[in-house]
Amino acid sequence: MFSTAVPHLNAAERAAADGCTVEEALVFLRRMSLDDFGLLMISLPNKDYPSLSRLLPAMASDEVQKTWTGASGLDLFRQTSAFARQLENNFTRYTKAPLADSDILDFGCGYGRILRMMYYYSNPAKIWGVDAWDKSLDLCREARLPGMFAQSERIPSAMPVSDQKFDLIFAFSIFTHLAPSTARACLAALRKHIKPEGLFVATIRPIEFWPFIDGIRRTSVAPKMQADHRRHGFAYLPHGGVEGETYGDISCEIDFLRGGGWAVVGHDRSVLDPFQVSVLMRPDPL
Repeated sequence: MFSTAVPHLNAAERAAADGCTVEEALVFLRRMSLDDFGLLMISLPNKDYPSLSRLLPAMASDEVQKTWTGASGLDLFRQTSAFARQLENNFTRYTKAPLADSDILDFGCGYGRILRMMYYYSNPAKIWGVDAWDKSLDLCREARLPGMFAQSERIPSAMPVSDQKFDLIFAFSIFTHLAPSTARACLAALRKHIKPEGLFVATIRPIEFWPFIDGIRRTSVAPKMQADHRRHGFAYLPHGGVEGETYGDISCEIDFLRGGGWAVVGHDRSVLDPFQVSVLMRPDPL
């Protein structure tokens, strides 16, 4: 950690030693850069900051990170930080408001990889993590992530958040796996929980994904999947067994997410994670 961050870390550590709340510690930690904040979060528990380590959530193990995302540590953090910056930049651009103190929903939160970065912007009471897999939520609770967490149905009709509405909803690497009918159900369910001026960010795979995945898996599905994509605007490769009814690998055009109360206003991408294209959506009148 560079010397520019140390005074703020030390102030937060002293406050934590004196028994402060998570929210009070975050006041000091938000004075650091976003990347320094994130580097602290992925280092926990950190022997140099024992009081903060007791107060703040532990990072998932390397094994969990690799199992969920295929990478871990600093390599994965570079991608995480790039996406967090996308969220802030596009939220400010399209809503004309700061992301700070916003109500945020992480749909498909997993073990809380990106959700951890959202504490830089909002207090835990304003942040929700929702996932269809109970194991993901168990990991969030075991790590002591503060905030609201709930399990959704695999094919939801609404989100398990009561009547809560959000300024920002994001779904990272979720619509990259959902069967088309499941994706449309999720889009309709999420539409019920966006504020009128809010922003929804969902990542998708482009058609170029299929040759890449052939190289990784040593398969030869790319010609058929790319032909399907060009013909239908999407190509879906289900996973084996019952899970394939709702879950697999999918590429799609940006317009695949348009409609049903959602207006596509733009897209974004990072060269650090090139096969995750962020589709930016605002609510349209139903």
